[in-house]
Amino acid sequence: MDRVFGDIKTKKSETLRNDALSKQALSNETLSLKSLNLKHLDEAIEAANGKRRMIGVWSPTIAAAMQYLKGTIPRFSISEAASHWIEEGLERDYPELMQTIRERMKK
Repeated sequence: MDRVFGDIKTKKSETLRNDALSKQALSNETLSLKSLNLKHLDEAIEAANGKRRMIGVWSPTIAAAMQYLKGTIPRFSISEAASHWIEEGLERDYPELMQTIRERMKK
């Protein structure tokens, strides 16, 4: 992983702490359907359907938990589990955004 992401730890910004990315900080203006930037959303959907389908998460705690599960549960897929949990969290925290994305991806 270090080869792919480099030394992310040194590049981590103070503004990217959990409290900076809280639901309240993002939901009020950025994610309300009234102010949803549809052009940007369509670009994001196009990118997700194209070459840029992966996301990266840097967390030693998550990495340790996932490696443990992979080593103890036969056929455990880190990718499938991470995808499921992230999608579940986004659905819980931003249901309107997720519904809009699903609708626009069907087009």
